[in-house]
Amino acid sequence: MTIEIINSLSYTNFPGIAWQIEQVKAGKSDALWLATPHEDAAYLLTKIGLDPALVYDMYAQCYLENIDSKNGIWWTDLPVPNNAQFVINKDRTKSIISRGHELARVRWFNDSKRIVQAVVWYDLDGKIDYKDIYRRDGKLFAKQYFSAGNLLTSDFYFGHESVQVRDFYFENHRNFVYANDQKYALAEDYIAQVGNKFSLDTFNVTQLGREINFAPQNTRLTIVGGVLDEKGKVWPNLALILRDVTHKIRQVTVTQSDFDSLKALGFSTHKLHVGII
Repeated sequence: MTIEIINSLSYTNFPGIAWQIEQVKAGKSDALWLATPHEDAAYLLTKIGLDPALVYDMYAQCYLENIDSKNGIWWTDLPVPNNAQFVINKDRTKSIISRGHELARVRWFNDSKRIVQAVVWYDLDGKIDYKDIYRRDGKLFAKQYFSAGNLLTSDFYFGHESVQVRDFYFENHRNFVYANDQKYALAEDYIAQVGNKFSLDTFNVTQLGREINFAPQNTRLTIVGGVLDEKGKVWPNLALILRDVTHKIRQVTVTQSDFDSLKALGFSTHKLHVGII
């Protein structure tokens, strides 16, 4: 299989990621793999015309499924403490109020008829205590716990009844991941380990950021949009890949003009492959 890997659905307008999605839509690649989980992934994919069944959530280690929003949590059906009430504020935010005290704020899904996406609960000091995050079908996606307003842990349920993956944070920075009874120092280590299980498949990335860190061993890089930055310099991470003969990315696909530019700049062409992009 040929698999396109992207970091997040937040960047589907990036030229490279848009190109990857089109590769899957056209059947030129077999699947799209997503490294950052999202509670509304199925809906977002459907909006851009991609079947969720072709998208693999690397964090959850499963292919996505279509979500039936008819089973979602209608805002007035959300369980609340005794004597609490829902209030729609003047700024259109939604609160859960008890005896004049704001217990929580509620967020609805976009383009939904008041289906609950997340509930942020506050402590007595008005700081975030914990957050419940739901899918459009009403199943629990994740719970996040805070201390003095700082994120401590993210427990991912992915619609299951028990925690599947747990992220731990220190000073708001994720410092390790616990999944399948194993501890990973970095989320990127966990994601790469998931991909490395599929040694017979070929992976492709187009971005030069976090994707380089979590890319499995058998990953290729396709440059969409040029090899030079706004200052006319070769992208630093690309230069590193081309100069490091031991780098896990062994092939870089570029246009003919980019190939010529890199060659003229003195870069070795042993990793470069000219393709139609």
